[in-house]
Amino acid sequence: MDIYGFAAGPYQANTYILALNGQALVVDPGLHARVRVESLVAEHGLSLGAIVLTHGHLDHTREAGDLAAAHGVPVYIHSADAPWLDKAPGMPANSRQLFDAEGMLPIADLRDLDGPHLEVCGMSFDLLHAPGHSPGCVIVRGEGFALTGDVVFKGSIGRTDLPGSDPQAMERTLREVVLPLADELALLPGHGATTSMRAERRSNQFLLAVQQG
Repeated sequence: MDIYGFAAGPYQANTYILALNGQALVVDPGLHARVRVESLVAEHGLSLGAIVLTHGHLDHTREAGDLAAAHGVPVYIHSADAPWLDKAPGMPANSRQLFDAEGMLPIADLRDLDGPHLEVCGMSFDLLHAPGHSPGCVIVRGEGFALTGDVVFKGSIGRTDLPGSDPQAMERTLREVVLPLADELALLPGHGATTSMRAERRSNQFLLAVQQG
């Protein structure tokens, strides 16, 4: 499997393209991601087969509808965050304006990430429900890596002061979902640099606090 990643949009959200045997899975195409996605897909001779969203916030989802409509592919998201794909109701007005929420295209084929596993584009993943930053955050674990969205970053974690966030749920997620991850996993977060579970277990102050608690 090949993985390509880049940051785009006002909040520099990471978009990832996972490629295997000519098929491409796109994860978290936010604002200004579509052109780069299509360029990389064409450059590597890939066929876009599906889109996966680690959670429903606009900086990670804004161009999912555009890509889905252009390529006729399904979009996967946890059911708890799916309502935000309908022009992001309940999100702060400044975020809706910044990401042009009113211009979001509806998704014709929307599927849930509620189960424990996902088989798509010839690839297999474990799905770990990880609420806290949002109700429907999901960590997508593949062989040797995990797409952590806005659950855990290099040296930090996702905010819990946003609409739909829950600090207590985040604490449970860190203890019960993140800390059990294998040390050798590479962590591909929704913002910032790639890290590893080993490094975060040893140096991430939020994970250290949970371990000590």
